[in-house]
Amino acid sequence: MRHLQALRQRVGRRGAALLFFALLDIIYAASLTTAPPNGPYLFLDSLMPLSTWASIWACVGGLCAIQAFVVTDRVAFAAASALKVVWGLTQLLGWMFGEIPRGYVAAAVWLAFAAFVQVIAGWQEPPRRGV
Repeated sequence: MRHLQALRQRVGRRGAALLFFALLDIIYAASLTTAPPNGPYLFLDSLMPLSTWASIWACVGGLCAIQAFVVTDRVAFAAASALKVVWGLTQLLGWMFGEIPRGYVAAAVWLAFAAFVQVIAGWQEPPRRGV
């Protein structure tokens, strides 16, 4: 129990959020590796192969996981937010070109998620022991 409490103190609220983002990004990366290049994925695959998109999502997830344990975590928050903005805007473009029928919904969700990442990035917390 003491180890869990020490880990929680070391990671803090910002680090916990980064671990959550890492989990989501890595799961999303895995889903892109098995997504068929049809429907909304056809448009995304035409911009960049889905395997490349998956690699980007996995790299950002890995960065978030690593920086959850260090004091300087701004790069992870910036990458997590930027990826979601790019993904949301790509969904919006797909909708505008008639390739993703409900792309505006996905765009709204991803852009709101990016804003949420930025809100958490602004959280202040006491200094923690870094690696």
